[in-house]
Amino acid sequence: MIGGVVAVLICVWFYRTAIRLNLNVVQWIVGALIVYYGIKAIWMYGILKPLMGGSYRYYTATAGVLMEVSGALLGALGAVLFRNLVMLKKAR
Repeated sequence: MIGGVVAVLICVWFYRTAIRLNLNVVQWIVGALIVYYGIKAIWMYGILKPLMGGSYRYYTATAGVLMEVSGALLGALGAVLFRNLVMLKKAR
C-alpha cells in the first residue's frame, strides 16, 4: 500500500517535470516506475529475503511495515537520482 502511494507521487512528480521541460511524458513516467520498482524488488527479494531466511515469510506486522517502508524509500531515492542524473541532463 505504501509503495503504491509513493509510486503515484513519483509519477505525478515526473509528469510535471516532463511537461515543464517539454519531454515525452510517457517515456519518463515508465522510466521512473521501472527504476522505482526495480530497486524495490532488488531490495526486497535480492537483499532482505536472503538476509531474513525463513522469517521472510513469517514476520510481525511491524517488520512488514519496516520492510515496505525501507523498499519504498530506497526506490524513491533511486527515482530521485534517475531524475537528477538522467532526466534533467537530457533536458539541457
